[in-house]
Amino acid sequence: MRVGVCLLPEYAWAEAAPRWRMVEQLGFDHAWTYDHLVWGGLPQHPWQSTIVTLTAAAMVTERIPLGTWVASPNYRHPVTFARDLVSLADVAGPDRMICAVGSGGEPDARMLGEQLTRGQRTSRFAEFVHVLQRALTEDPVDHEGRHYTVRGYRNLFGQAAQPLRLVVAANGPRGMQVAVRHHAAWATTGVPADDVDSWWRGVAGLVDRFDDLGGGEVDRYLNLDSAPRFSLQGKEFCLEQLHRAAELGFTDAVIHWPRSSDPYRGDPDLLAEVAAHLPEFRSRTVGGRG
Repeated sequence: MRVGVCLLPEYAWAEAAPRWRMVEQLGFDHAWTYDHLVWGGLPQHPWQSTIVTLTAAAMVTERIPLGTWVASPNYRHPVTFARDLVSLADVAGPDRMICAVGSGGEPDARMLGEQLTRGQRTSRFAEFVHVLQRALTEDPVDHEGRHYTVRGYRNLFGQAAQPLRLVVAANGPRGMQVAVRHHAAWATTGVPADDVDSWWRGVAGLVDRFDDLGGGEVDRYLNLDSAPRFSLQGKEFCLEQLHRAAELGFTDAVIHWPRSSDPYRGDPDLLAEVAAHLPEFRSRTVGGRG
């Protein structure tokens, strides 16, 4: 199982750059940042551009894959987003970009005046993934759909490049079916719970549901910090959570860079302590791509 670190895009670059370098130097397997206009966890906090942040991160690192955790159609159009991703992949280098996408949350949608039901949002998300995957892998692209129209899009750079890794974040069956239909990797945050053990039972239930829908041997990503307790409140607790993820068949787990205040309050020094144990988790990777 691989382990990645998510860094919130809340810092000026002079402060953020050393963190991105450190994630790579410690030996973590991937690095991520959120993709929101505003995040509900810190609605009054400074927030940087995701694509600019990842481009800058690509320039100060050499090998570590970089990803969106997660992008959504709340303010992304699949074609313009594909153009950004293809250019970002060109800057970062071969096989370094991971595009995780989800249906999106409420704060971003409200900011732009959107009024869609959950069902409408899920329908739009399915079409978003379809068009995005085509825009990343085909040339030319034409599409007439319920939510998007594309006429004569050219993808000459993308056609020549190695395809980006696509990860579909979903907790419900309709979103999971999008991942299955596109043979994409799957990511989950679990379901809300009052205690850690209940959260893990919910995660196990989602794994069973994904399997029942035909999930197959694809990469599976788990956000450990959606649990009621932050993973990096202690080294032993974090390692225990990582082992539980591996036991459920997750190929990848994502933890967050500790902050000085909630959310994700913790000690950044614990990252190095956890990183020392990464080799034992890599030996447990099951299926999927490396």
